[in-house]
Amino acid sequence: MAWAGSGWRRLGCLTWRLGGGSAGLPEARRGARCVASFGARRGLQGWAGKRSPLLLGAAFGLGGTLGLYQSLRQSIQGQEQQAEQEVAQLPEGHLQLTLYQYKTCPFCSKVRAFLDYHGLPYKIVEVNPVMRKEIKFSSYRKVPILLADAGSALQLNDSSVIISALKTYLISRKSLDEIVSYYPPMKAINERGKEVTDYGNKYWLMLDEKETVHHYPIKAARTEEMKWRKWVDDWLVHLISPNVYRTPGEALASFDYIVREGKFGTLEGFFAKYVGAAAMFFISKRLKSRHHLQDDVREDLYKAANDWVKAIGKHRMFMGGSQPNLADLAVYGVLRVMEGLEAFDDMMIHTKIQPWYRHMEAAIGEARAIN
Repeated sequence: MAWAGSGWRRLGCLTWRLGGGSAGLPEARRGARCVASFGARRGLQGWAGKRSPLLLGAAFGLGGTLGLYQSLRQSIQGQEQQAEQEVAQLPEGHLQLTLYQYKTCPFCSKVRAFLDYHGLPYKIVEVNPVMRKEIKFSSYRKVPILLADAGSALQLNDSSVIISALKTYLISRKSLDEIVSYYPPMKAINERGKEVTDYGNKYWLMLDEKETVHHYPIKAARTEEMKWRKWVDDWLVHLISPNVYRTPGEALASFDYIVREGKFGTLEGFFAKYVGAAAMFFISKRLKSRHHLQDDVREDLYKAANDWVKAIGKHRMFMGGSQPNLADLAVYGVLRVMEGLEAFDDMMIHTKIQPWYRHMEAAIGEARAIN
């Protein structure tokens, strides 16, 4: 499930796409949430997609047989046949939502947490991380992508933009078309010299003065929410892959779950498990260096969890008070992709985050039951 930030792009995603399950629910299945897709999605970004030959070359270097090539091709072809998983339909005349995602991507997970908590039914289309044919219609080649139809079809990109735009739509009387125009795409060059697309205002809700006062009765609450939403994207997501693939054993455990859930054949499952685990183990080391993490990456994860709990304080159940706000949903959405893995268990034992996390599970579960 390798993480958001810079570590989740694609070798893992090649053969690890999880099939089935209760798509669209906060995470109906609790077993290890494959961190592979996340780490695969960022750290392996350069290995897949247009560079799939390089990925296969790496796999040959690790596996060294024509059988590996054939099994990987068969796996991709089989995954392409898994189309949409329909979760629910909104009543006629309401907003129709379709989420294009990788199931174990933390950015996608936080969008699902938002949708589930707010009772917004949606369809899911699971995207093949290597071929990405499901999002061929879009020039934006990352996930999540949300298609929203409120009379006219709109494409929303970037998890934070999706959440901010939909939350604004739920609160204000503006049309979704107008709201989306407030989040303009901007081209920039990142620290590695690569052109990237970012979005202006993405942590802002576009509300008028009256709506703002009603939604944020305490003025500082808006600034606090924005600060910690940005922290999730800029820091927390970068801790996932290095922690999930910290050791060869942990990497192997992650891929063992992926293979079992993916129902691979004996040969292709063998290569997906061992080649994928080995590749992600080495990629996680590169990510650790890129993000200047400590030698023991668990310490960074523990500190992040405790920093979050400290920010909430002793007198609030959530950062949003008695109910989760957008920062709560973002942190929860990112962390839950580690569930069932050693990193998640260690975090629960060695930090103070468990009570908040259980309250979040209950809040989202209650919201789903009501809606």
